[in-house]
Amino acid sequence: MSRASMPFRTIIRPDRQLCRDARGAALVEFALLLPMLLSLVMGVLCYGQYIWLAHSVQSAANDAARAIVGGMTANERLALAQAAVANDMASVPELRANQIALAIEEGGARATVKLRVDARALTLLSTGIVPLPEPVIERRAVVALSAL
Repeated sequence: MSRASMPFRTIIRPDRQLCRDARGAALVEFALLLPMLLSLVMGVLCYGQYIWLAHSVQSAANDAARAIVGGMTANERLALAQAAVANDMASVPELRANQIALAIEEGGARATVKLRVDARALTLLSTGIVPLPEPVIERRAVVALSAL
């Protein structure tokens, strides 16, 4: 019997056999779930880096506020704060000095150290895969200046 004269059902597998065949099911399921799993993993990594950076900036602002207590003049306090921030931010190699802005506001017996970091250039935060909070992180710390 030639192939041309064979009935159609003998050339193609019956529907019942095709429905029971599960050889490619795992691959199809993996292909459907992979984008969601990658989004979840990228979200955890991106938010982890953002929270770590925000914590580092707050810690640097706190250290700078503690450091300016020893300064007698505004210029000396600024130099002490800059040294403290540079020391703390050395542990964040992705940040460069031009991404960090430091300001000190003095009023009465208090001083406020404001630290602003532009995190747009960080590797994971710049991917755009996961929506993140504002990429500019601003933190402040207040310290009492004692009058001598």
